[in-house]
Amino acid sequence: MMIGVEQLVLFKKAKLDKAKTAQAVKDFFTEDFGHYLNLANKHLSDISSPTLDPNNVGGHDGLNHQDERMTANLDAQTCVLAVDHTISSCSHISGTILYLYFIKHWSNDRIRSKLGYQSTRFNEVKNDACVEFAERFDFWRKEDGSSIEDLQVFESLETAEEISKSGH
Repeated sequence: MMIGVEQLVLFKKAKLDKAKTAQAVKDFFTEDFGHYLNLANKHLSDISSPTLDPNNVGGHDGLNHQDERMTANLDAQTCVLAVDHTISSCSHISGTILYLYFIKHWSNDRIRSKLGYQSTRFNEVKNDACVEFAERFDFWRKEDGSSIEDLQVFESLETAEEISKSGH
């Protein structure tokens, strides 16, 4: 696949806002993902581990055979599938943190203790895991055909240019 000159320029100039991206991932899991699970008639237990089996989540043929409700359910299934694929494609440490925190609902302290991190370092690694999720999710949401929006948050080009001019 060829990347156009315009896309390459945007990619080089676009700066990911890691803090806002990490928060967007946290908001997605705490505010939206449960809704997608319900619409897809799935449960958190259907996402079993960081090395997930993609057969745990039902797919579809991409055709609208019935009404809008069916379309919403199918889109919810593709969202759950994209989350499943994304967590399993993350690095081992990121996948483990994401799975234990967002799927198993372990506390930060329990995960931190299990993985042997100090509080400050764990918070950094957890935010990095959320950013990795958002970056990989962009691929999987498209690959699996979900209409869910990108979770990555980019600084505006003007802001990025102002920062680079000021030397920060």
